[in-house]
Amino acid sequence: MTADLGVGPGVLKKGASDILEGLKPVEKVDLKSLSEQGSAAGDNAATAALVTFCTTWQLGAEFLRDCAVTLAGGLNSANNNYAETDEAIRDAVNSVKSDLS
Repeated sequence: MTADLGVGPGVLKKGASDILEGLKPVEKVDLKSLSEQGSAAGDNAATAALVTFCTTWQLGAEFLRDCAVTLAGGLNSANNNYAETDEAIRDAVNSVKSDLS
């Protein structure tokens, strides 16, 4: 771990994995079927309110999921860049050591 980055290799990847794991329950959110049952209330205003509520929350859940997936992708990309840079520095140091030997 370096003082500048504050994390070691793999920590970013683990964070991305944890985010994606946390999304599993959100993938199952389906309020459309609940909103379709709103007509059973027998009140048009209540049905309309339930449909609006369910639609809003469904869209919100999808938006948050998309944001989290984007964040996880960014963390994975940063982890890959970190690993590639670390390897390139290690190779450069080894090359200099070889040249000096």
